[in-house]
Amino acid sequence: MMNEANLLVNNEIIVKGISRFAGRRGTVTRVMADGRSLDVDLEGVGDVFLDVTLVEEVRDTPRVKTQQSLGPVANSVVKDTI
Repeated sequence: MMNEANLLVNNEIIVKGISRFAGRRGTVTRVMADGRSLDVDLEGVGDVFLDVTLVEEVRDTPRVKTQQSLGPVANSVVKDTI
């Protein structure tokens, strides 16, 4: 079953101000069995468990950037003429 917490997996989050980890960034690695607790790898802290209500902001984690291939014709210097 997909819920709000599952949508956060592999995304970067910022922790809300009511936690002792307030303002810290981290990446959600998984959701616990209760469906509300997140296993988060926080920068400078390590793995912590946070409730989903402590998430202030969500950002897609940047993937490894690779140049987009437009296919052999578009990437070649010589264009096909029809």
